[in-house]
Amino acid sequence: AVYFQVNPSSWSDTRDSIVYSFAGKDGDSQTLNVQVNLMGEAVNYERHVRVVVNSGKTTAQEGIHYAALEEEYILPAEAFSMNIPVVLYNKDPRLEEEAFQLVLDLEPSDDLELGLTARTTVRVIISNVLTRPYYWEDMYMDGIFGPYSRVKHEYCIRKLGRDFPQDSDEYRTNYGIWKAYGKYMDNFFYENYPILDENGLAIEPWL
Repeated sequence: AVYFQVNPSSWSDTRDSIVYSFAGKDGDSQTLNVQVNLMGEAVNYERHVRVVVNSGKTTAQEGIHYAALEEEYILPAEAFSMNIPVVLYNKDPRLEEEAFQLVLDLEPSDDLELGLTARTTVRVIISNVLTRPYYWEDMYMDGIFGPYSRVKHEYCIRKLGRDFPQDSDEYRTNYGIWKAYGKYMDNFFYENYPILDENGLAIEPWL
């Protein structure tokens, strides 16, 4: 049987959604890999996995916000997991102001049944607006990058050449690197003071 794993770095993460923003990324399309895990034993031959769009819960539009899915995907021989490549489009100017939802459901195939009941559906939230990483609420994140603001987030992407990781495990694994990034950005805002946030307030250096 098969099920979704939204956070590839943490099996125990029970979130059912992936927030994806085009903000800070180049190009009109990006590929998001959604992980599917096998429940049971691997075998020495390929097996088919079915993923479909839940039209009743999806607000995103095919061809405008995402590319059509394949009828089936292949779980390779001897594999315990695979990625479903979901192509997302940045074609709709409304993404600057609102998010659209793409809901994917696993379906039984000729080879595989459904696994963990709570993990057979995943929501992809698509926008072109920066959103605060969910783990920025933790104290250790505030200590490194200070209070969150969208303008600060945007400057971090520009100056560091990358966005923050999708999950906190990746952030913690490379904690030393991100701590150095935080000091670099603190110096940047100190040297270029004042830079105003989205509310017209100066972003204060925090270290």
